[in-house]
Formats: sequence, structure tokens, C-alpha cells
Amino acid sequence: MTGMTPIDPFVLRSAAQESPLAKPAAGAAGGKGFSDLLTDLVKEADQSQKTSDVSMKDFLAGKTQDAHDVIIALNKADLSFRMMLEVRNKLLDSYQEVMRMQV
Repeated sequence: MTGMTPIDPFVLRSAAQESPLAKPAAGAAGGKGFSDLLTDLVKEADQSQKTSDVSMKDFLAGKTQDAHDVIIALNKADLSFRMMLEVRNKLLDSYQEVMRMQV
């Protein structure tokens, strides 16, 4: 194996320190934790639903004539709700899987 140069240990250490895997977890460093992300997901879905409700009421009351914006708002609310529902389903599936584990 000639022609290969050894890797400098200094380069390895600096690369390991700059690695995203070497950074502490978000919860330990005071960043957003898992519960904060779930709370934000629920708030975002709720806000999308409220926005679409206001948009629909304005359209029905004749305050706006742009049906395109109403449909986009409704689709955003639907997508946010479906995303929240899928996350909930995955969490429940994970919980049930953990409960089936034998210790």
C-alpha cells in the first residue's frame, strides 16, 4: 500500500468537532425539544385552520372575489391537519411497539 499518506490526528480532531453529530442534543443545550416541536406542529395546524375559516367566511360574505386564495388556504389547512394526524399515528404506533417489547 504505497502512495497513501497517513491522516493527521489534528485533522481528525478538528473534523470531529465540526461534525453536526458532535453537537449536543437540542434539549440539553436549551434549544427546542421534542415536545416543543409537537406543540408547534399543533399550533401551526390550528392557525392554518383558523386562516382558512376566515378566508372562507370572507369569500361567502363577498368581501373577497379570489376563489383561488380560498382554495389554497383550505388546502394548506387540510395538509397541516393531515401532517399532524400522521405524526400522531406514528407516535401511537411507536408507543404500542415499545409496550410490546419484552424486557
